[in-house]
Amino acid sequence: LPISAEKNLAQTLRFILVGASNTIFYFLTANALHYVLGVERDISSYVSYGLVLPLSFLGHRKFTFRSSSPPLSEWLRFCVMQALCLCIIGGVNAAANSYPAFPTWLSFAAISILIPALSFVIMQLWVFAARRPRR
Repeated sequence: LPISAEKNLAQTLRFILVGASNTIFYFLTANALHYVLGVERDISSYVSYGLVLPLSFLGHRKFTFRSSSPPLSEWLRFCVMQALCLCIIGGVNAAANSYPAFPTWLSFAAISILIPALSFVIMQLWVFAARRPRR
């Protein structure tokens, strides 16, 4: 493989590792809040998502994208991306709430697939993209 292809593959594999850890944390936490503690579906989903954000940022910044850019500007872009992801969570939850027989775990699973796919593209192209110094 050419060096850029190897680099992209390695980055993709690191993203999958960090993302899988984040997704498992989200999925288990959301289900535990809902099924064990009796917290409503929407609240379980949002709380779990919020809990994983700092872990996700640090893991992707340091391990996946190996960024050395200023962390504050990346955190701000990361938060904008997360706002978009929260809108997706809201849409999935609204759709699931429209169908009472729809299993809660299935909405959590849909979120667990949609968010990582979108996040990888946005992080690679914008959040952690190498910045050129201004002249």
